[in-house]
Amino acid sequence: MPSGPGGRLFDHALNSPLGIAAGPLLNAKWVEAYARLGYDILTYATVRSAYRPAWSLPNIRCVENQEQAAIVTRRVRPGVCPTLAVSLGEPSTEPDIWRKDVRRAKERIGRGQMLIVSVAGTPEPEHDAEALIADYARCAAWAVESGADAVELHLAVPDPFVEQPQMIYENIPLAAQILYRVRTTVALPVLVKLGAFRSPRALHETATKLAPWTNGFVLVHGLHRRVLDERGNPAFEGSGRESANVVGADIFVVASRQVEEILAWRRAGAWDRAVLAAGGISTVERAQYLVREGADAALVATAALFDPLLAVRFRQVRATAVA
Repeated sequence: MPSGPGGRLFDHALNSPLGIAAGPLLNAKWVEAYARLGYDILTYATVRSAYRPAWSLPNIRCVENQEQAAIVTRRVRPGVCPTLAVSLGEPSTEPDIWRKDVRRAKERIGRGQMLIVSVAGTPEPEHDAEALIADYARCAAWAVESGADAVELHLAVPDPFVEQPQMIYENIPLAAQILYRVRTTVALPVLVKLGAFRSPRALHETATKLAPWTNGFVLVHGLHRRVLDERGNPAFEGSGRESANVVGADIFVVASRQVEEILAWRRAGAWDRAVLAAGGISTVERAQYLVREGADAALVATAALFDPLLAVRFRQVRATAVA
């Protein structure tokens, strides 16, 4: 394994700034495997304060990201990172299970690597926003107790308190309250995971309002889109599954533009927070580009599944460039 070009995130010296976003690393075995493959920022898949099963199969489909919707396709080229529609329902194992497993994951990563644990609050029927805020803080505290080096608050999930569909990060007052509660509960770095924004102005306003309470931003958590099969019917069966999170190679144009925008605002002095780029980073060249632009880290997900040795090549190229 090449030694890597080095890097730093918060107070952690890293072998490289390449890592894995929340999603693929389902448990300590997955964390250990990808740590050995040279990914140095490892995000434990999103966990909750209560058990939640995944939605019924199929819940991952290969798609083409078209103008009106994502369309299921079978034309997947060998050796090329595809684009996926993911409809899992943000599942989680029981807290007793994942808390023990996070400890194992932390023990199995090496020097120059760090473990981020992604958490989400679990809204309950007839519970108010205060209950959800407290639930995020509870999960974050458990993650820290279990050995996380940093906590990611997954806010690119549906907001349960509004009539018109939107994500929690789009509800700035609620997102800020969640961040404030977590930052006053745990002492480790807190990251906030965001989805795609409708405009640069919305991105700037959200980042500016949340910056006082977060140590960094992770974006972009896919594109929320309608997903149809070849006949124009919903690709996933069940109520509430007409839309899904689209990830993978095709979203890089949209995701990288939003990363570039948030980096530009940081260079302009709007705030000084870490930026972890994600979304469509399917090649070494794409990861290199975002790091050169100023991202503190480049996080892959779909690419790690279809091209597990990407981190090895990233280390080789980066080490050569630094030398």
